[in-house]
Amino acid sequence: MSYYTDHGEVLYQIRLNVTDEFTIDENLTSMLEIHDASLICQYDAFVNFVKECESKDETDNPLYRWTKETIEDEIKKNKYKNIYSVIVNNQQVYKEEIADSIKQKVEEKKLKTIISMDKFDTQPKNNPQPPKKFRD
Repeated sequence: MSYYTDHGEVLYQIRLNVTDEFTIDENLTSMLEIHDASLICQYDAFVNFVKECESKDETDNPLYRWTKETIEDEIKKNKYKNIYSVIVNNQQVYKEEIADSIKQKVEEKKLKTIISMDKFDTQPKNNPQPPKKFRD
């Protein structure tokens, strides 16, 4: 995954922190389709990442090891099942103006099943790295 555009621009991702009652309803889906966007459960994204690494025999890296341990931990599994990432045009990260527009439109929906939203950027200094035990 590329962290930046060709022009060195930082890219972003919106994540929704939701309740157990959250569902992807028609109104939310139609709003997301304006940006060719969709939602993926973060737990499912982690499972897909692990499967992709294993299919390519790319399991000797810290992010793979951390993600594999995370999806096998019941407490973490339950946590990540209540986090949804917005994917735009099948991309995990996208331009800031798209992220801001999506965030604003989701906020306008005032859905009681969305606890909060986060906007993450791709700058490594702003993102947690796998714990040291996975990097050794």
